[in-house]
Amino acid sequence: MSLVKELPPDGGPQARPTAASFWRTLAAGALGGGLAGLLVGGVLGRLVMRVLAVTSPSTARGQMTDDLARVGEISLRGTITLFVTTIALGAIAGLIYLWVRRVLPPSRRARSGLFALFTGSIGGAFFVHDHPSFDFSALRPEWLAVVTFVAIPAGFGLLAPAVIDRLDAPGGWARRAPVWLVLVAGAAALHATLVFVALPLAAAFGLSRSEAVLRVWRSDGITVAGRILFVLLVVWGLYGITADVVSIATDTPSTWPLHP
Repeated sequence: MSLVKELPPDGGPQARPTAASFWRTLAAGALGGGLAGLLVGGVLGRLVMRVLAVTSPSTARGQMTDDLARVGEISLRGTITLFVTTIALGAIAGLIYLWVRRVLPPSRRARSGLFALFTGSIGGAFFVHDHPSFDFSALRPEWLAVVTFVAIPAGFGLLAPAVIDRLDAPGGWARRAPVWLVLVAGAAALHATLVFVALPLAAAFGLSRSEAVLRVWRSDGITVAGRILFVLLVVWGLYGITADVVSIATDTPSTWPLHP
């Protein structure tokens, strides 16, 4: 179900979504993204941290990572914090997917593959740091640290569209459950970050009430512009990853301009 498009009772294709439909879709994005974030970023991320702790030199163990976690230390508090954080980040990324899918192909496989490219490049560019980052200088092997920090956001991008689209499909949980329950679940996935996304979401809802705005949103011009922006962001992310890899490989801080 599109964020700003729903078939009206007479079957015409251009009616605006009902308020309930709009918020159900947003909640599906947040909840589906949160679930994918928990599975990929939380569970898989915790396993990756453990592997890197084992493969790294003994001198690295007990030291603080860039994210203020101790290498080799697994605690209930740290695990809960990781899970809560990855749920929130996944929920926000799930909301981003609702807008990004506007310019993605209708095929589910193509959507997942392209969104994985998007999140892997952008997420990887922000998660991989240049020299002398502790995570990519003290942890060994360096190539494994780089690959995993790119693979985790890419894996999220591969899984999230399938979860979100399933929740938001006709007959999906976000469409048949009571509205209040769907909204509570979506808000719970966002939890503290709801403070930051509430205003943009409210603005999006207001814009979705305008037929003129919807006509522009559905226009070919927006499709072309959106796809160009999508490509530029992916290229920017890959550029950032390349800059960081060169920095790590040469043990020198990156001087490349404009990289994430």
